[in-house]
Amino acid sequence: MLVKYSVFSLITVIGLIACSPHKESIEQQEGVASCEPNMPCTFNKGIKVWLPDTDLTPETPFNINLSVANNEKIISARLEGVTMYMGYIPVAFSSLGNIYQAQTMVGICSEKNMKWKLQLNLEDKHGNPQTLSYYFIVTY
Repeated sequence: MLVKYSVFSLITVIGLIACSPHKESIEQQEGVASCEPNMPCTFNKGIKVWLPDTDLTPETPFNINLSVANNEKIISARLEGVTMYMGYIPVAFSSLGNIYQAQTMVGICSEKNMKWKLQLNLEDKHGNPQTLSYYFIVTY
């Protein structure tokens, strides 16, 4: 009986810890700007992310544009499902003059409106890393 009570108590404590709310809102987290999904977003240091076409559908290629300061270097980028985690999709940006552009696409999901996150890992000229998140919604 003591073992059952201990196991139940342990599961309850783990459940309470795992389900506790975040101490910061998404707007307060480092690397997240207060922007509307699918709309142009400007982060600190003048870094800007935008979608040339804001009406996105799954399994259809779309572009993501990125503008960074001269001293910022793109280390990596990837897409992750927010509404439903579906793994991650690597994103490769190519230079087009003074902006970078990536062509990518996301898979279809059981959710009609699926929220995705572009996670950018950048580095400044001093080697300081910065992670930024840009959110967008794909609808079918």
